[in-house]
Amino acid sequence: MTSRSLVLDFEQGKLETSAEMLAGISAQVEAMGEEDDWSPKLLYLVQLCLEELALNAMTYGRQGGLSELQVSINPGVEEIVVELHDNGAAFDPTKDAPVPDPDAAMTDRPVGGLGLFLIREMVDDLAYRREEGWNHLTITIGRAQ
Repeated sequence: MTSRSLVLDFEQGKLETSAEMLAGISAQVEAMGEEDDWSPKLLYLVQLCLEELALNAMTYGRQGGLSELQVSINPGVEEIVVELHDNGAAFDPTKDAPVPDPDAAMTDRPVGGLGLFLIREMVDDLAYRREEGWNHLTITIGRAQ
């Protein structure tokens, strides 16, 4: 099992839409899952996390000058480590994301925040650091998923 990396460049229209970028990530993750014999549940979880976190970076990070998003996936024997690095606005999903009330009625909830809440509940570890103008987010997902 080898680590795989993607570098996504938003400068000068190289990536036209978020949908194109997400489709590219999804296809590569699916190929990796097939090659490394991931369970369907594990594949779904990795794709869901990447989609939510990449979309958040593209949506909110662009307001802070996002021009590049890097994704690395390191499949190990017992766990998969996913790393996202972006040069957008600083945002720590472990502290800055509001914690929604899952028992509140849909009409009483503010828009947003549920995706990060679900990710925090489903992964084994979520770690963040800001270094030299870059957000570094690391997610660890056990293969027993």
